[in-house]
Amino acid sequence: MLVLNFMYMKKNLFRFSSRRFLFSTVMASALVTGAPQAVFAYVGEVQAVSQTGAIKGKIVDSYGEPVIGANVKVKGTTNGTITDMDGNFTLNNVSGGTLVISFIGYKTLEVSVKGTNLAKIIMHEDTEVLDEVVVVGYGTQKKESLTGSVTVVDQKLFKDKGTVANPLSAMQGQVPGLRITRSSAAPGEEGWGVSIRGSVSKNKVEPLLIIDGVPASGVSEMAQLNADDIETINFLKDASAAIYGAKAAGGVILVTTKRPDAGKTRVEYSGSVTRKIVGLQPRMMSMDEWTDGVLQARLNDGYGEDDNWVRYARLAKAMKGSWINLHGGNNPDEDPIPGGFRGVADFVFHDMNWTDVLWGNATSTQHNLSVSGGSEKSTYRLSLGYLNDQGTLQWGNNSNERYNVRLFNSFKINNRISLETNMSASRQHQVAPTQIGSILGSSIPQPGLPVSTIDGKPYAWGGIHTPNWSAELGGDNKLVVTTMNVNEILKVNILDGLDFQGTLGYSTNNAARDEQYLSVDWYQYDGTPIQNENSPYPAKEKSSYTKSSARTDNYTASAFLTYKKLFDEVHDISLMGGVQYDYAAYDYSGTKAMDVEAAIESLNGKGQIYIDKVDRWEEAILSYFGRLNYNYKSRYMVEVNARYDGSSKFLPKNRWNFFWGASAGWRITEEKFMENLRDYVNELKLRASYGEVGNQNGIGRYDGIQLYNYKSNSGALLGNSKGTYVESAGLVSTMRTWERIYNYNLGIDFGFLNNRLTGTFEVFKKKNDNMLVSRLHPGVLGGTAPSTNSGKFEANGYDASLTWRDKIGSFNYHVGGTLTYMTNKLVDGGNIVVSAGYNEAVNGYPLNSVFGYRYVGKVQNQDQLDYYVDKYVGSNSIALPANLRLGDHMYEDVNKDGKLTQDDLVFLGSDDPKYSFSFNFGCEWKGFDFNTVFQGVGKRTIYREIDSWKVPFKAIWLNTTNQSVGNVWSPETPNNHFPTYSNSNDINNYNYIPSTWSADNGAYLRLKEIVLGYTLPKAWMNKSGFISNLRIYVSGADLWEKSYITDGWDPEATRKVENKQRYPFNRTVTFGVNATF
Repeated sequence: MLVLNFMYMKKNLFRFSSRRFLFSTVMASALVTGAPQAVFAYVGEVQAVSQTGAIKGKIVDSYGEPVIGANVKVKGTTNGTITDMDGNFTLNNVSGGTLVISFIGYKTLEVSVKGTNLAKIIMHEDTEVLDEVVVVGYGTQKKESLTGSVTVVDQKLFKDKGTVANPLSAMQGQVPGLRITRSSAAPGEEGWGVSIRGSVSKNKVEPLLIIDGVPASGVSEMAQLNADDIETINFLKDASAAIYGAKAAGGVILVTTKRPDAGKTRVEYSGSVTRKIVGLQPRMMSMDEWTDGVLQARLNDGYGEDDNWVRYARLAKAMKGSWINLHGGNNPDEDPIPGGFRGVADFVFHDMNWTDVLWGNATSTQHNLSVSGGSEKSTYRLSLGYLNDQGTLQWGNNSNERYNVRLFNSFKINNRISLETNMSASRQHQVAPTQIGSILGSSIPQPGLPVSTIDGKPYAWGGIHTPNWSAELGGDNKLVVTTMNVNEILKVNILDGLDFQGTLGYSTNNAARDEQYLSVDWYQYDGTPIQNENSPYPAKEKSSYTKSSARTDNYTASAFLTYKKLFDEVHDISLMGGVQYDYAAYDYSGTKAMDVEAAIESLNGKGQIYIDKVDRWEEAILSYFGRLNYNYKSRYMVEVNARYDGSSKFLPKNRWNFFWGASAGWRITEEKFMENLRDYVNELKLRASYGEVGNQNGIGRYDGIQLYNYKSNSGALLGNSKGTYVESAGLVSTMRTWERIYNYNLGIDFGFLNNRLTGTFEVFKKKNDNMLVSRLHPGVLGGTAPSTNSGKFEANGYDASLTWRDKIGSFNYHVGGTLTYMTNKLVDGGNIVVSAGYNEAVNGYPLNSVFGYRYVGKVQNQDQLDYYVDKYVGSNSIALPANLRLGDHMYEDVNKDGKLTQDDLVFLGSDDPKYSFSFNFGCEWKGFDFNTVFQGVGKRTIYREIDSWKVPFKAIWLNTTNQSVGNVWSPETPNNHFPTYSNSNDINNYNYIPSTWSADNGAYLRLKEIVLGYTLPKAWMNKSGFISNLRIYVSGADLWEKSYITDGWDPEATRKVENKQRYPFNRTVTFGVNATF
């Protein structure tokens, strides 16, 4: 019975594998690039009859189902076409020869043309789709022979994203083990961060970015890349990164830009218009809610009815929507709060929603145009890109405009020598209000304040300025970034199997900033200037102008030899060795002028001009590297790579270090005992790797040199004045060297059921046993002690991906997901003191840990209050207010010493996500395509510092979120979440101290992307005579989310968004078109 069931499954359940597995991939390749990849194949039966002129035929799979989008081409020519939705094709001007028919996932076949009516041509599946070439360090490898942890992202990921200002934005949740964060939605200032499998040191580490074989100065250079120029991005996550040695502690990101195909000239255009809609926003209190809260807070604090704020709140409730003119604030008889608010000339009681005033919608556009083509001897690709990204801030100038150009040219000098040139340039114009901090902070005005005066001038209520006008009239902060990159690659085939490649690269990045800080004229509501002769406020501040320039130049030169040989048809050996030199130089200068003219952006003015800052440095690394690959029958694979690095950061005796890695793979499906299962287990490969990489980010460029600080008018008194002298800037260590990170990785790759079900699972561990840390030394040392290589750090986790691809008739679909678990521990980080709240590093805990007190409830009655106050107030405890009240918080004395101190802090979690995940679904049907991605975090702890947004009425003249309305403790509602309102700093700082109550659960699920597109039928395009492919689409990003945070804070935001850094994330809707001519 088992055998019969198995035969039934083979005949019925698996029969649609060709159609199910391949349609979406092929349509993207055939319709978008026009050059589907070919794979190894064999030929099925072909029938033909003779005629003349055009030829026709139909291509089907082994089950008789049509193969849609197969590439049909006359061998040796550019004459070709693709099959339609029924598998039919027509090819003109064919007088004979051979047809080459290819389709991803099928074996390529060749058919001799002996007539014009070809009967059904049968294509057979190639279940081993493993000939894909993957870019690795200094070369490429077939996917089947990879032994390291490498994840590939191709160009399709960037197709439907709309205005992609930074390619990183399109990869959130797409790559297992990759964490991408952002801290803002400000155009050009998004604060993108990226890490591969988390941290490896308490010192800053980021992945090494390499673009077309040339190292970039940092991951930030991704912001200057045009996503439309990217062919693939490969992530090296384990020992495979060891080939890059000293710079690969954080993993490696390899970007390969698009290359042209020889043949007919190809013109491609993509354009999109994106509508930005402000995403999560705080829901602020209305005028009634705010005045009720002010009354409660002040009365709770013991203030009576004569209190200025109590009187103001009652007046506001009575006169909401109107205003009172006090004629300059100097007539007590007309002042409803006599002497209460110094210099206030009016009271305005509007009911403003200031988040709606400050933020709104915006429109961004992006256009890309490329031309490519050439002959067998020379090919070219020229691309142009334009991005206009507008900000959602409704006041002041706020945008990011970027121009990109890239030219690639390859030229075959002869059959053995070729030359490649890759040049690119970009220019970015970015502008934001200089005083944008007045808006980005948590300081949202109380709802009574108007947007402007009666006649539309900047309004101020006493000393409280409305932030919109600070942004509108306070000057522009302009940044112009210009980049240029030139790479020359010489390839020489010395002998069969022996190749040479030499690379020369140069890049420059120039950032010029012009920052104009302008004073603003403020007015009372009736239009009277605030700074008048009776005003108690000082004269307005003076304007200033700052001009700065930063330039970074990078030079690289590398040369390596590669030898490949197949012995006895079973032993595949590859050797590679070379040398590389990298040099970088940085130069910064800034000048500031005071009391300048507002209308002129110039350093000329009435005030002082002085040097703001000057900085300059150089660094270099010389490296020797090599790799050995051995492959036996595509069954057993071994790789060993090594690198010997010397860095200018270290003294000569510690300058050089050796890094290496080794990996092995076993393709179990190539074993004889798997032969009977290969129809169902198509790929099963085990991988293991170990590697050592370096990190030099914990040391300064000149820390090995004794430096001195210049002091003037300081020190001992000599005569009537102090002298000038120099002092040591700190002690120097001659022993410091590289941090060394040890990487361990175990992985499995699998493909089942004709590769319909594919996936990977990997377990990893990283150790850093000589991390640079600071140690405590006796004060008699006489100076600041240098850090030493004595710290210890470790990290571990796993990541996985799973995809199911299938087809039902002409309906193709796929569903998949990724899961990443990452955690780390600072084993020994030197001298660290734990504090309440966010801690960047604490021994024995993960980086970016949050510590706080254990909340045990609210004070419910007088007996409980008396006991708690008697026990803890005045006993060297934390700042417990002496006026603690019913409804305030209580915390646990964890160590039972009778005090509440730092020793009672407990670990609340880490700001770094422990679990992250994504789900995706996509389908295609008769030209329509649909894709969606959900992305999220499963475990993360967020602690936000105490501010006026989170803490009701901490700053009583500002507004606060309304999440506490109706949810405040009272004797009648003892289970409500919030403590009683207060305007006392002591009470608020105590109730909202870091604790299990005030920390937020940062888990969330977000609809990251949804796309609906339509590709017009090929037959329609053929009739046009000039368009070969046309696709239109609509997409959305960040349209929905679910989280535990209820006050409008975005759970994706990093802790860098604290205080004056909050620029709300957007929801976007994009309309776009892709066309090939």
